[in-house]
Parts: sequence; C-alpha cells; structure tokens
Amino acid sequence: MATPSRPSGFGAPLAETAPPSKKKPRRSKAKSATQKSARSASRARKKAERAEYRRFTVSSRQRRLTWTAGVGSVFALAIVVVIVTTSPLMSLRTIRVEGVSRLTSAEVIDQLQPLAGLPLARVSAADVARELSDVSLIQSVDTRVELPDTLAVSIVERTPLGAVGTAGNFRVVDQAGVELWTDTVRPTELPLIGVAANAEDRGFQAIVEALAVIPTDVLGRIDRITASSADTVAFSLRDSDHQVLWGSSEFSPQKARALPAALQAAGAAGSKLIDLSTPETVVIRDVTGP
Repeated sequence: MATPSRPSGFGAPLAETAPPSKKKPRRSKAKSATQKSARSASRARKKAERAEYRRFTVSSRQRRLTWTAGVGSVFALAIVVVIVTTSPLMSLRTIRVEGVSRLTSAEVIDQLQPLAGLPLARVSAADVARELSDVSLIQSVDTRVELPDTLAVSIVERTPLGAVGTAGNFRVVDQAGVELWTDTVRPTELPLIGVAANAEDRGFQAIVEALAVIPTDVLGRIDRITASSADTVAFSLRDSDHQVLWGSSEFSPQKARALPAALQAAGAAGSKLIDLSTPETVVIRDVTGP
C-alpha cells in the first residue's frame, strides 16, 4: 500500500528548541570583592558604635548596679533586724556570770531577772549595769551575747581596802571610799583605817596610795593605819610592837622596796619605830627613845 503523502500546507516538522537558560549572569570578581569589603566595614562600624555606647554608659550601669545592691542589702538587713529583735527564739533565756569571787553567780542572776525573756538585741550593757547598780561590790560590768539565747555577764568586783570602825560596826570600804558591806565583827584580814573613808580627804588618799604599793606579805600584817595629814601616814603591825612611819605618798615605790629589809633589821623583839619618810636613809629606833 502506498504511503500517504504530506498534506499540502504542512512543511517539514520543526526541530525542538531548548528552553531559555535560567542561569544568573556571572558577576565580575572585582564587584564581588567590593561588596564584601563594604559589608565588613559596616559590621566593624556597628561593633565600634556598640563599644562606644558601652564606654559612655559604663558609669550609669555601675550606678544602677550599686543602687540595686544597696537596696538589696538594706532590705536583707531589715529582715535580719526584724528577726533578731522580735523572734522568741532569740530571747534571753540563759545568763552566765563570769569574774565573781565574793559574790555568787546566783546573786547576780537573781538581780537580772527583770531582763529575762527580752530579745537579746535589746539588752545592752547599760541595762545590765542599771539592774546591778544596787550591788555595791560590783565596780563595772561588761556583756557578751551568745546566740541564740545566752547573755554572758562579766563582773569586775571592787577590792576591799580596809575597815572603818563606826558606832560599834565596821564598814568595809574600797579605795574610792565606797562601802562594800558592814559587819559587827572586825574583818581580821583587812587593816583598820583610822580616818573617815572620804575620797576627797587628803589623809584618806595618802592611805590609799600607801596600801596600793606595800608588798602583799607585809600588807596582811598591818593592824591599823592612820594619817592625820597627807604627810603623816603611819601603821602598826599585828605580829609585833613595831610601828612604821611611812610619811607622804612621795617616793612610795622606794619605800615599799625598803620596808621588808627594815622590818627584818628591826627584829621581832622590842618596840621599834621604823622611819621610812626618807627611804634613802631609813631610821630604826626604840619607840621610847628620843
């Protein structure tokens, strides 16, 4: 069978054409490097601007941090103060007494009972001193808080100087003339003071200064000490008939050093007057002599 011929008007079939390419045109290397350099410069400029901003605002940031820290500290302190001053867990429950010898701890604690139960933070040394002001044996007071509920009270007692005889009684006094206690029987361990216990009296002051430097082993042997004036301090001894003329408070340390040797030189027998008024030339003579 014969192959049909192509109809007229139809030419030969067209050749297939490829679709247009979508590939982007290549940029030149020079243009790409320029753009990259511009981007780097922009990033560097922004970084520099941020650094400059931080540099100019550092003081304000520090002020904000300081203010914040200060407010926080004040708030925390306020909380602590409220807890310490109001919490029953930190109230005074135990009192420990230190430094007493003639007094007893029980006597001191009994005087401080009005403070029991108060917040420890509100109990001051002045409060303790006020409660103990009637105890004449106490010279000074110090306190120390030991959390959570203990107050340590440190006592300094007055030191008895001697006894002053008045109307059948014996008033034990300290160097300030403060009466520590009264007894109907003379305290044998203390000298009898033959003048009024007045801290303003020159005779009493001279006696105080003499007793302060006399060696301890001799101090316990003094029976009676007198001073009609600041220059005439004299005392007698319990264990002998000797008398000692001390004189004024001048050169008291030298007199104290010379006293033991002078007593030894006077011996145990007889009745001698030991004159220490001039410690460089101690004079020992019989009391009945010139």
